[in-house]
Amino acid sequence: MRKTKIIATIGPSSHEPAVLEQLIDAGMDCARLNFSHGTLAEHGAVIDDIRRISQAQGKIVAILQDLGGIKLRLGEFEGLRQLARGDSIFLAPEADSSRSDVIPFPQPDVLRSLRPGNQVFISDGTVRLEVTAVHDLEVKTLVRNGGVLSSHKGVNLPGVAIDQPVLTPEDEVAIQFGAEKDVDWVAISFVRSAGDIRYAREHLERVGSEALVMAKVERAEGIDNIDSILEEVDGVMVARGDMGVEIPMERVPIVQKELTAKANQAAKISVIATQMLASMVTSPTPTRAEVSDITNAVLDGCDAIMLSDETAVGQYPVETVRVADVTIREAEKIYPYHRDLAAHGRTQAIASAAGRLVRSLGSKPIVITSTGRAAFEISRYRPDCDVLVFSHDEAVLRRLSLGWGLYPVGVIPAERDLPKLVSLLIQASLDSKLVTEDDVVTIVHGFLPGVSGTTNTIQVLDLKEFLSNNRA
Repeated sequence: MRKTKIIATIGPSSHEPAVLEQLIDAGMDCARLNFSHGTLAEHGAVIDDIRRISQAQGKIVAILQDLGGIKLRLGEFEGLRQLARGDSIFLAPEADSSRSDVIPFPQPDVLRSLRPGNQVFISDGTVRLEVTAVHDLEVKTLVRNGGVLSSHKGVNLPGVAIDQPVLTPEDEVAIQFGAEKDVDWVAISFVRSAGDIRYAREHLERVGSEALVMAKVERAEGIDNIDSILEEVDGVMVARGDMGVEIPMERVPIVQKELTAKANQAAKISVIATQMLASMVTSPTPTRAEVSDITNAVLDGCDAIMLSDETAVGQYPVETVRVADVTIREAEKIYPYHRDLAAHGRTQAIASAAGRLVRSLGSKPIVITSTGRAAFEISRYRPDCDVLVFSHDEAVLRRLSLGWGLYPVGVIPAERDLPKLVSLLIQASLDSKLVTEDDVVTIVHGFLPGVSGTTNTIQVLDLKEFLSNNRA
């Protein structure tokens, strides 16, 4: 089975139940809901539909709630503004109807932080301004790259510290909603430091959310602080859109490789996002460069690739997922499996030993986990066969849907009698058709099933021998 996972963003092109069903059938492992757009009611309907359809199809699909975060945007103004290179343009908190050279930017604290020489990128960097003078809350700029502007276009300020909490009031409402809908992952936008993640986790805990946390790395500060950020998160997203504006574009591929490698070392999920198959927004086939982009991301070792506009507003959402699926499968034919990584702590040491047994015996790994941590640790070693995962909690299995090579199979009832637990695992694995009586399996579990942090046991079983003894 395919090991690198596919995240598809759900939007106007894909929110209907019939399309969601096709996306899941085509290979969507996780549905991303972008809370920068749409209403809570609309997102809630999609979550309900995905849960219902995935259950009917017998496939576990995760829900990723992507928060809007502290994205800077222009304010409201009438019509379009054409900016030409060399024009002088002023940024101010509010539009002035008597002046055509003022663009509203309703962020007074940010305006106060600007200094001459700062660059202002608008609309994903298509328009570039340079600050030439600052007069209280009116900032004079020179147009370096012109273009057409409209209300609410995104603004990036490379090198300018944004002294705002990582969660906006709108994010806090969305988090409460996500906790009520039991979303599986929450992506925090514009993460700058480990403190941002701790701040977000505190809020998630206050509202009772058990979702795993993903840091979207798109600002230079986040890249600089990635080591400490990785200590606090469950996964990172290399968000190449804003990142390509915040840092020099030519650095983005290098940073992508570096962040993926660091996440792998830390046994944290890594996701590569933005423009993976951008041409398929309007074309039924991708460019060769886009196919190469996905292939390189897979070979770099990412856990998942993410489709954005392609499936949210594109004309060919299902075809896009199919293209991603076949591209990943082809790349995995030459994947560098079985990594030899250092192990730190008991769970990693157990996972390392299990990985070596799988490789030397040609066995199939089976994991029973309460939190998912043991499964993520085994995934870190990149075995060349699927890791079959069971849990006592279906929510844990959904969260594991993003893990490389992890195949969430089903829920196993809590059983403190270990021989009975192993028998349940074997029978459930056989019932899934993912193992046969001719297989050898390597089972990883804890001495207190259902209790977090007790993983300490590896069992290697020849199923013919095991089943024969149990039948006798």
